[in-house]
Amino acid sequence: MKKIELLNAHKFTDTIITKIDIDEFEDKGVKYCTMIINGDFNSDEKEYRHYRLDFMRIRKQLPIDEINTLIDPVLKKVTVTKVDKDYKTELEISAKDKILHLDFVYGIFEVARKHYNGFDYTNIYGTEEYENWVQKFMYAESEEFFQEEDVVSLPDGYELCVKEYMHSSEYAIHAYFNRYELRKDGKCVYEYISEDGHHRPYNNFIYHSNGHRYYPFHISLYGISYIDVDTLEIFNYIPRGYDNSYGAPNGESFIITNVHYDPCTDLIAYEGCYWAGPGDIMAGVLTDPMNFDPHLCSIYEILYPEYEEIDDISFEKWDNGLYVKTDNGTTEMISIDTIKNEIVVQCSKKERK
Repeated sequence: MKKIELLNAHKFTDTIITKIDIDEFEDKGVKYCTMIINGDFNSDEKEYRHYRLDFMRIRKQLPIDEINTLIDPVLKKVTVTKVDKDYKTELEISAKDKILHLDFVYGIFEVARKHYNGFDYTNIYGTEEYENWVQKFMYAESEEFFQEEDVVSLPDGYELCVKEYMHSSEYAIHAYFNRYELRKDGKCVYEYISEDGHHRPYNNFIYHSNGHRYYPFHISLYGISYIDVDTLEIFNYIPRGYDNSYGAPNGESFIITNVHYDPCTDLIAYEGCYWAGPGDIMAGVLTDPMNFDPHLCSIYEILYPEYEEIDDISFEKWDNGLYVKTDNGTTEMISIDTIKNEIVVQCSKKERK
């Protein structure tokens, strides 16, 4: 359903606004605003309980101070019409002590209905919805879409054979599908598939404090998997993550690109990012790789809670603390106690709503 049709087909009026975010920026000498409204549908909306409206590249200044002081705002009216290549919107927001009328022209409009707010740590691996999702991409494993085969050298006489497939056209990639074989002295000991084409295989094992060797790998863009190289036990984890409106069983979560384990503390630092976000490190507990706690803390948010001018951080080392590099060339150290305490905070937060 198209965006304006979706807006008109559902009752967004007389709904409680839970949050309004406004950002001002300048592009090529022109000043713009972006306004994002999050709200709750009325009780008669059973499946989708929340919504989000994005009005981007607004070409006028909005009364930010007045909007930020609204008490108990309710969305009384919202209209969106297409005007050439732009959009035009009229809003009426009723608050405890006033009624605010807004109208503006802008470049980009987005609307989404959400099943839940916040982050859902539920592991969707092995669910029927996940298996059905993977089935959509398995057709790409054919000679027609074959890209290349590679062998990645691993420690202790192991190697990973990778066969990559991709169905693409001039303007889009329709499907990735990769098949992997973990081999010991040339013999396959474990095989897995992935419907993601973004990750490169890791080239080392985790030598855990429990005496076992573990190999991290990806079966999806999101989450992380481990194989106990000594027992061939497997644990796959794909979080449901943030809600999405495009039909996937999982929404966005942190994309892991590298792993750094500390055997002295059983903590692990995952390098990576969210889509279009700065490079970050998410730290967690890896006492048991076959049943690990998925709650992670952002090192970036510990260092720069007000989102300062640093854009990216990367892993440097574990040494009685976690050392990270910033993109301005400095090194920062975060203590083990700070990381553990922040993980406890993350575990105590309410997840999905």
